[in-house]
Amino acid sequence: MSSAPNTPSASEEQNNIAPDSKQALKSRRLLTDFLAPLRVRDFRLLFGGQMISTLGDLFYAIALPWLMLSSGRTPQELGIVLAAYGVPRVGALLLGGILSDHLRPRRVMLLSDIARALLVGILVGLVISDHTEVWQLCAIAIPLGAFTGLFLPAYYAMLPEVLNDDELQAGNALNSASIQFALLVGSGAAGIVVSRLQSGFAFTVDALTFVVSAATLFLMHGGQNAAPTLTSNNAIQESTTSKETQEESAYFPPNITFGQLLRTWRLLQVALLVVIFGNFLFNGLIEVALPTLARNQFAAGASGYGLLMAAFGGGSLLGGLIAGLMGRVRHRGKLMLALIMALACWYTFIPFVGLIGATLLMGIAGVTNGILTVLAFTLLQQQAPRPLLGRLMGVLMVATLGLYPFSVALAGVISTHLGPAILFPISGTMMLAAALFGWLQREIRKL
Repeated sequence: MSSAPNTPSASEEQNNIAPDSKQALKSRRLLTDFLAPLRVRDFRLLFGGQMISTLGDLFYAIALPWLMLSSGRTPQELGIVLAAYGVPRVGALLLGGILSDHLRPRRVMLLSDIARALLVGILVGLVISDHTEVWQLCAIAIPLGAFTGLFLPAYYAMLPEVLNDDELQAGNALNSASIQFALLVGSGAAGIVVSRLQSGFAFTVDALTFVVSAATLFLMHGGQNAAPTLTSNNAIQESTTSKETQEESAYFPPNITFGQLLRTWRLLQVALLVVIFGNFLFNGLIEVALPTLARNQFAAGASGYGLLMAAFGGGSLLGGLIAGLMGRVRHRGKLMLALIMALACWYTFIPFVGLIGATLLMGIAGVTNGILTVLAFTLLQQQAPRPLLGRLMGVLMVATLGLYPFSVALAGVISTHLGPAILFPISGTMMLAAALFGWLQREIRKL
């Protein structure tokens, strides 16, 4: 009498397969959530237009120094033109935030792109006609910087206009990844174009990318989540967030002013502190101390500096993608503070591990920074009172970009007299102190 073969039952097979299937399902869901913003027409237009515009910015950034230095201008004259761009850019940031709140971000961005396309078009005419005196370049750079300053707060306030709160993290991650990808690809492409076809052609490319960006903004419907006219910020957030998001959202009194927001919102205060402390030396660290370190201590020259920067850029790209795939994150406050502490450690040890070790640390720092940036912007966009978001982003941009001249000047003095290595642990200590201050705030730990 034959017996039935000893095979597992259907339920046993299902139990054996279920863990893998659940993991595959979870992975597919994460990927679907990550790509969900691309199903929104307005986001696709914003995403594509700004990636193209970033590529154009790189053409301008490489073409301008090449134009001036190859035509006999001194580095000092180049610095004057760059300052003529940088100072009004910082000066216009707060105005850009105010206009963004009153006119809506898309309108401010569209106006800025049209104006910048015209200005760079005039610059093309000056280059073709060989009228490139310093005062003429400054006459273009000053309004160009001002319109860029108007654009930036509106750009960071725009995403909540086109995505709901549950999609913001993925949207920020996709935007961050596109910008980092443009930086990685665009720098080399711009260098080839400038060296082979001269600066005038590169400026033409930049002007055309502003036209493309303006066209994508014009074609947008205006945002599916345009802030409604309500007197209560609670009602605004209830109309745009899911129930889970509302449970963690910050609530503010009706008609709260921006001054009151600055005085009372602990998250914003800590964010500003971290930005100021983190960026006070960061720009000098990257643009002065790091190349000096690569040239002198690592004896690696320009290629070594390029390797370090490429590692940071590639890490930032990866970090942004990781943040987008993380889905809904619990205890975001604690995680962001931990990421800041980790960054402080990575930066501190860069001068002491040789070129290979420094490259590895820069890559890890890029990943950490990419995740932190996406989480921080998402949190602020979700919790800030929507009518004040433009001004909030303007203040954050001032805190980030306004310290640039002090940072590079101080880093130059310290690097000259004490060497560049000391700047890394000093910067790390400042970041660690800011993170520890945030850890003492119960409101931050509860996020």
